[in-house]
Amino acid sequence: MTLSFRNLYIDSEVKDLPLAKQIESAIKFEHKHEVSGEQHPGNGLLLTLNRGAFIKPCPGQKGSVCCGYWVVEWGMGCPFECEYCIIQNYTGAGDVTLFLNWEDCQREIVELRKRISGPIRLGTGQFGDPLALEGIFPLNAAIIDWTVGMHDFTLEVKSKSADIAPIIQAKDARHVTLAFSLNPQEYIDRLEHGAASLRDRLAAAATAAREKGCALAFHFDPLLPLQDWQQKYSEVFALMHEYLHGLKINWISLGTFRFPKGFQEYVEKYHPDTGIFAEEFYPSTDGKIRYFRPFREQIYNFARAGLQKYFADVPVYMCMETPEVWERLKQCNFTNADLKKMLDRSLQK
Repeated sequence: MTLSFRNLYIDSEVKDLPLAKQIESAIKFEHKHEVSGEQHPGNGLLLTLNRGAFIKPCPGQKGSVCCGYWVVEWGMGCPFECEYCIIQNYTGAGDVTLFLNWEDCQREIVELRKRISGPIRLGTGQFGDPLALEGIFPLNAAIIDWTVGMHDFTLEVKSKSADIAPIIQAKDARHVTLAFSLNPQEYIDRLEHGAASLRDRLAAAATAAREKGCALAFHFDPLLPLQDWQQKYSEVFALMHEYLHGLKINWISLGTFRFPKGFQEYVEKYHPDTGIFAEEFYPSTDGKIRYFRPFREQIYNFARAGLQKYFADVPVYMCMETPEVWERLKQCNFTNADLKKMLDRSLQK
């Protein structure tokens, strides 16, 4: 499917790069503009330079237990229109920025491996859906190639797209953790506009693992307690087992719906019948608005028990959750270092 944008903005400093010309020829657009800088004008696609760092520590929320993850800031935005997605609050649905100075990204990854001892988990899915853009912006394929043979290293490619071409076409993808965000199919139909179906995501995961030997990961973030949510998520867990039995899964993460002030008004403006704000919320100390803690714990306990039934040996962790919730669910203190050690261990098995 050819991606379409109302406007194509090209930073004057990248207009002559082969990658800029390649992207321009691969998309549809109505208007083309030459601009200066990396500030996105809105309502389109911006091609520019990353004038800061590509490789950064994951921006975990203040007061949360964090896992020591590293992220690639390749740009921002996504062609999918998931109603709960926080990125749209910052970029606008369909607005995408792509950084074209890949040589700096490669250099920073090499420097990170030299600087950091021990396992490195590096992900490309923090600022948008990387596989959804891979057809015009094949950075995942490039990073897979750059990092073949790196010791104690995994590149986590997380998506709601079933386009796994960069993994299937890679010479060696054994250091890749292919990850998918999951929800019940009814939620996908209702809330994840343009994304692949649940079965397509699971089939893609199984194909990549069997054909290329990559590991897998899955993310339930956000878990959404909509009507009949326990039954619907139980069906997802069973379907995962059907598709993935016997395959290497590095980790599964859980997260409950949370959002910044002003996000509800933004979503309801464009999706007045969304229904994702039906539960009670409160402003937490990290500035995000969340379900009350006892309800979050109920959701986590349900999901952890449901996954344990099928994936007893897979680490299941909570993303951007407070130490208090970890302590109540684990019945012990649990720190950033404990979570990092738990996930790093899965790379060394």
